[in-house]
Amino acid sequence: MNIENIKVGPRHRRELGNIAALAESIAAIGLLHPIVVAPDGTLIAGQRRLEACKRLGWSEIPVTTIEVDDDE
Repeated sequence: MNIENIKVGPRHRRELGNIAALAESIAAIGLLHPIVVAPDGTLIAGQRRLEACKRLGWSEIPVTTIEVDDDE
């Protein structure tokens, strides 16, 4: 998915931690787990991975798309 199309809304996590180290790891071994988005492109899980990939200059990122039931 094009990184520019991913919508990041309010998050539970306030501090993202050491994104530089994560970016180094992704550069060395790749992205092992895709980020998770809703069908409309809203980020569900993986903000740290998303930010690390942005730092690496990626324009696209692997995603897993899932339906979210807001009633639960």
